[in-house]
Amino acid sequence: MEHISKKTTQNISDALREIGELSSVFYLYYYFNDKGWSVYRNYDEKGYDILLFNEKTGEKRKIEVKTRQRLISSASNKNKNTHFTLTELEKNEADFLIGFWFEYNMFFIVPTSKLMETKSNDKKLYKFIVSLDKDNKPDENSGKYLGNWGDVIK
Repeated sequence: MEHISKKTTQNISDALREIGELSSVFYLYYYFNDKGWSVYRNYDEKGYDILLFNEKTGEKRKIEVKTRQRLISSASNKNKNTHFTLTELEKNEADFLIGFWFEYNMFFIVPTSKLMETKSNDKKLYKFIVSLDKDNKPDENSGKYLGNWGDVIK
């Protein structure tokens, strides 16, 4: 697929966000429903998108989902890397980041405690950076989080 170099419109950005969140809800349900976990989208509280809840134990997992793509983007696709960035509120509220790289259909399930702290305009941000090699395989650091759904309930 050819990369189109332009700014993503708001309706496409919204659609990508919905695709990422709903895909994550689907996979979380698929992997954990038979283990006693329920999956809910969060509409009330700030800082996370999905809540996993175990009725039997009372355990909760809060998950923030970020979706990225480079098919329609003002950013270059030549270096094959992308950044999944959380605000300080998202990092403090969520237990996990699910980073969904749309065009590669890759889900990275990362504990928020493993995110790299950075700053932008005196605000703390937290990043997870994925770089792909020439065969579109993630680098060693990010590859260990690729598709690790089971880590969410460990």
